[in-house]
Amino acid sequence: MDLIRINEVVDSFGVSSRTLRYYEEVGLLWSCHPDNKTQRYYDALALERLKQIIVLRKLQIPVKDIIRIFESENMSALIQAFVDKLETLDKEITALSKLKKLVDEFLHKMLMNGIKKISAITLLYEETERRLSVTEINEPITFEKLSEVSRETLKLNDIRIIRLPPMRVLTSRHKTGEAETLDGDKMQNLFSAYGYVPTPGLRDCFMRKDPGGEWVMLMKIPDVYDNKTKYSDELMPGGLYAVASAFFENLDDTFVLLREWTSNSNDFELDAERSEMLEEILPWDIVVKINKWQQDVFIPIKIKNEE
Repeated sequence: MDLIRINEVVDSFGVSSRTLRYYEEVGLLWSCHPDNKTQRYYDALALERLKQIIVLRKLQIPVKDIIRIFESENMSALIQAFVDKLETLDKEITALSKLKKLVDEFLHKMLMNGIKKISAITLLYEETERRLSVTEINEPITFEKLSEVSRETLKLNDIRIIRLPPMRVLTSRHKTGEAETLDGDKMQNLFSAYGYVPTPGLRDCFMRKDPGGEWVMLMKIPDVYDNKTKYSDELMPGGLYAVASAFFENLDDTFVLLREWTSNSNDFELDAERSEMLEEILPWDIVVKINKWQQDVFIPIKIKNEE
């Protein structure tokens, strides 16, 4: 039986290792550890399931509905999920149509009142008209196209620019160099024996994506802490970050969109010297009740042309 390492799956499918673990935690996916290896491996059936999950997510079917689809013995759950999505899209299209009508009326009133030099507004209107026009698309729907359309419809709300102070942190990487696997509620309790429990939203605990693709937990500790644990500690440099919130099922796309937003910014650019991070912001008791995780996504940035 051919098995594929988690790192290869991450590269091939464009999903993070953290997302793969999330799919396993909610029962959608499975992996194995052959010959007591520390890394996860996936068989052909798991990869086929992953392809199906990714396609459904790109169609913006919620994870809770995907779980029902795979638990169902017939097509009813899948059909209902698509019907629900169509109803949501109908509402969004109706709202956009109303906005288009308001823009049309606003422009008409300006023209009727003899307002001059509105070429910029006219061009804006023509672009809006073009984007909202319904056209037949005869090109084939590829996976890349599906991913692109899915990201275009995902909105980044309330992008914030935050400066984090430098802080000393205890990491989930052992002093031997091995990174501990963080499954289930392990993140909440990893350092509890040493008196450190993260509080979502208080900027005291982060997950950092290291160059090798591993996610490492960072827990704020006092500068004078005498580290006698098996875990390594370090000084996190802090600095400027572009930040946006996302529920876990949209996490990978949110990272992509926030990078794109930064790349298109007139004021900021990506800072390659520091790592991307995320922070849990939904209280743990709420996570348990609604079975959803919400994070702040952190993209390291710096001011353009700053000496």
